[in-house]
Amino acid sequence: MDYEFDNVEDLQRKRDLESEGVEVGLPGDITLIVRAATDANPSWRANGEKISRELRRLRNARASNEQLRKYLAPQYARHLVRGWRGVKSKGVEVPYSVEACTAFLLVADDAYAAVDQIVYDTQNFRAARVETIVDNAGN
Repeated sequence: MDYEFDNVEDLQRKRDLESEGVEVGLPGDITLIVRAATDANPSWRANGEKISRELRRLRNARASNEQLRKYLAPQYARHLVRGWRGVKSKGVEVPYSVEACTAFLLVADDAYAAVDQIVYDTQNFRAARVETIVDNAGN
């Protein structure tokens, strides 16, 4: 039997946003464009299992949070962060690149925490923009 449910759209994943990315607003007028760590993101789909295996290995080896971050920052830059606005060096906008993003995520604690907090939950990809709560992002 076929059922038609009212308002079910609000309860469904938005795979296009998971794949294309949402804007994550950070303090200082910085915006990251971040894709989900799901099957809707082709780059994550192709590499996620390998990343997860290495992450498990590091955790089993009791790697420190700093070691985990050094591993994950370039993975996030390569597969999840798609671009940015407002990231500056000496007052000049820094063009997005995997290398620049990796360096940024390694020094910007709240940015790294926000990406880590947002990318694994598909409910964060229901609207085109997500505002981070810095009080929780840095914890």
